[in-house]
Amino acid sequence: MAQAVDYVFLGKAIPRIEGPDKLSGRATYSADVSLPGMLWGKTVRSPLPHARVVAIDTSRALRVPGVRAVLTAADFSNKRTGRRIKDHPVLSGDRVRFIGDKVAVVAAEDQDAAQEGALLVDVTYEDLPAVFDPIEAMASDAPIIHPDIRSYTGFPEYIPAEWRNVCAYQLIEHGDLAAGFAQADLVVENTFSTHLSHQAYLEPHACVVSTAGAGVEVWASNKTRFSLRQELAFLFDRPESEIVIHPTNIGGDFGSKGAPADVPAAYFLSRMTGRPVKMVLTSSEDLTGMAPRSPSVITLRSAVASDGRILAREARVIYNSGAYGGYRPSVLDGLLPGAGVSSGAYLIPASRAEGYMVYTNQVPCGYMRSPGQPQMIFAVEAHTDLIARELGMDRLDLRLRNLARSADGGESSVARLLRAAADGVGWATPKAPHVGRGLGIAQRNIGVGTGSTDLTLNPDGKITVVTAAPDNGTGTITAIVQMAAELWGVPLDRVTLVQGGTDALPIDVEAGASRMTNVAGKTLIAASDKLKEQLVPLAAKMLRSDTAEWAQGGWKGPDGSFVSLEDFAAEMLQPGDPRARVQLTLEVRRAPEKDCSAQAAEVQVDPETGEITILRLAAAQSVGTIINEIGHQGQIEGAVTQGLGFAMIEELKTEDGRVTTPHLGDYKLPTTRDIPELLTINLPVKGPGPFDAMAIGETPVVPTAAAIANAVADAIGAPMMHLPLTAESVLAALEGRNPSP
Repeated sequence: MAQAVDYVFLGKAIPRIEGPDKLSGRATYSADVSLPGMLWGKTVRSPLPHARVVAIDTSRALRVPGVRAVLTAADFSNKRTGRRIKDHPVLSGDRVRFIGDKVAVVAAEDQDAAQEGALLVDVTYEDLPAVFDPIEAMASDAPIIHPDIRSYTGFPEYIPAEWRNVCAYQLIEHGDLAAGFAQADLVVENTFSTHLSHQAYLEPHACVVSTAGAGVEVWASNKTRFSLRQELAFLFDRPESEIVIHPTNIGGDFGSKGAPADVPAAYFLSRMTGRPVKMVLTSSEDLTGMAPRSPSVITLRSAVASDGRILAREARVIYNSGAYGGYRPSVLDGLLPGAGVSSGAYLIPASRAEGYMVYTNQVPCGYMRSPGQPQMIFAVEAHTDLIARELGMDRLDLRLRNLARSADGGESSVARLLRAAADGVGWATPKAPHVGRGLGIAQRNIGVGTGSTDLTLNPDGKITVVTAAPDNGTGTITAIVQMAAELWGVPLDRVTLVQGGTDALPIDVEAGASRMTNVAGKTLIAASDKLKEQLVPLAAKMLRSDTAEWAQGGWKGPDGSFVSLEDFAAEMLQPGDPRARVQLTLEVRRAPEKDCSAQAAEVQVDPETGEITILRLAAAQSVGTIINEIGHQGQIEGAVTQGLGFAMIEELKTEDGRVTTPHLGDYKLPTTRDIPELLTINLPVKGPGPFDAMAIGETPVVPTAAAIANAVADAIGAPMMHLPLTAESVLAALEGRNPSP
C-alpha cells in the first residue's frame, strides 16, 4: 500500500531487528536465566475438580535427596491475587476448585528431585460436588464454588446473593427496546455456543526469583512488568521500590502472560531457602492450568422489519470463567459504544445486552487475542445470516442495509471493506454443489495506555532508546527502531534499542488491547520532540544564531545554515550530558476511530463425511500508515490462521473437568496444509496512531470463525450454531440434530 507521506524508513519490508538474536539463540528467555545456587521449583496439583483439603503430609517429599523445601498455604501469608477480583490464592488452602489447582510447591537442587518430591507430597482430599456447565452452575441447587466470594476484594456487590456462582455481570442498554419489537415484522431468536481453546504459545510460563539481596529480583514470562511488580508488592507486603522485574524475551502469549503465575510461589520458596528459585511449566501444565479462552453460550433475539432493517436486539451472554476469575476479561470485554458487541458492526436503534461470568470447576479462563469478541462475533454474524434466510434476502445486502453511513451519507469504509472481502471470494458468481460462502465483520477500538521512553542522543550521533515495551514476538521492537530512525533522520543501525526493566523506567506499555505501536510510538514521538526542544539552545549556539529549527537529520539556522546531527553531537555533547537525555511518561487518549476487518470464506463440504475444505479466504482491513510491511502482513496472516484454528481445529477438550488434550500432540493446531491462499485487501484510512498508523494486531482474528461457519452453513443448507466446526457437527446439522457440544 502506498503511504500518504514519503517516509524513509516506514512502510518498508525491514527484517526484524531482534531476529538474529532469536535465530542464533542469543536472546534470553525467562527459562534461560541461571543464577548461582539456584533451586528448581515444582508444583503439586489437585487431581480432583472440587474437594476439601483435609491434610497435607510433606515428610516423604522432604526425605528425597536434593529437596530443600516444601511450601503449603499454611507456611506464609496466602493472599488472593487478581486484576479485577482478587479470588485466586497463591496456593490452595482448605479447598481445590479444578483439576490442576496448586496445593504445594517443592524446591530442589535439580528438576528430577523437585519432580520426585512433588509426587511424594501426600494430600488427603474430601470430595465435593462439582459443576462444569455455566448454566448448570447458575441453578439454585448448584454447588457453591466460592462460599466466601463476598469477602473478595473487587467482587461486584451489586450481584444478587441468589445468583449462584456468578462472579461478574454487566448490563448495557440503549434506545427503546419495547418499541423496536412492537414495530417488528419478524422476530428471530437463536442460541450459539463456543468451546474452550488455548493460546498455544511456544514458550511455557517460566520464572526465576531471587531474594538473596536486600530486594527481590524477578525474571518472568510476563508482558506487564509494572503491573506484575505492583501485584507482587501487595502479595509480599513489600514496597514496589524493593522489587525489580528484569526484561526477558517472551515466546508468544496471545493474551495469556499477564498474571503472576508461579512468581509468588517461587518468591516464598526463595525466602524459605535463601536461594534463587526457577520454575518452568511443561506444555501440559500450561494447557491444563493456564487461562485459556472462555467457552460461551450466547442467545440473540432480534426484531426485524420486512425490508431487512434490524430494529432492536436482546442479548444474553454467558461466559464460563472456570474456577477463578482474577485474570479473565470483563464480562463483555471489547464493547463498542452503545449496543456493545452484541450489535457487532451494525447500527441497531435499540438493544439490551446482559453478560454473565460464571464460576465452574474447570481450568480458570483468561485473556486471549481480542478477548470476548471471537465468541460474540461468531454468534452475531451467524444470527445475521439466519435473519437473511428468514427474509429471503441476500446475506451481503442485509449487512449493507444495517451498516452506518458515512458522514456525507455515502457508503461507509466498513461497507467498502465488506464488499471487497465478498468480491475476493466471488460472492455473486455461480457455485459448484456443496460449496458455500460466508461473511464476517468486526470492529475494535484502538488501544490506549501509559508508556515511558528514555531517549539519549550520544556524542557519536547515535540514538539510544530505552523502552519498557515488552517483546512478546509481535514486532514492536523493530517498529520502535524504525520510528526512531524516521524521527531523527538517521540510518537504522544508528539506533540502539534497549529494553528497560522496572528499575530503568517509570512505567511500561502493557502488551495487549491493540495498544503497543500506538502507545510506544506516541511516547517515542513526544520524547523526541522534548529532546529536540532541549537541544535547540545548543544547536543555535553552534550555528551562531539566536535560534535553530529542526530539519530532518540536523538543525538549520534562520540564515539557511545547517549542522548535521552527527557534527552537532560530536561538538556540543559529552557522555552522560543531562541536557541530551529525556524520560517521559505519557497517557495516550482513546481515539474515536475503530480498527475494522471484514472477511469472506469459500468452503466445500463433503455431505457424506462432513469434511470441510476451505477453498478461499479474503481478509479486508482498514489500514493507516504501515510501519513495517513484513510485520503488518504477518499480523494479518497469523490472526486469520488463529481464527481458522478457533473455528475448526483447536479445542481444549474436557471430561468431568479434566483436560483430555493435555499436550500439543493432542491439542491440534493449524498447519500450512490447512490454510488456503489468503487474499489480503488493505483499505487506506488515516489512523489515530503514530504517523497515522492503524492497529492491526487483534481485529483480523475476530471475523474468521464467523465467515467460515456461515460458509459451511451455506454449503449444507443448515445452520451451524456451535464451534468448533467438525465433521461430526456438520453431519449432525445435516440430520437436523445440531446438538450443543
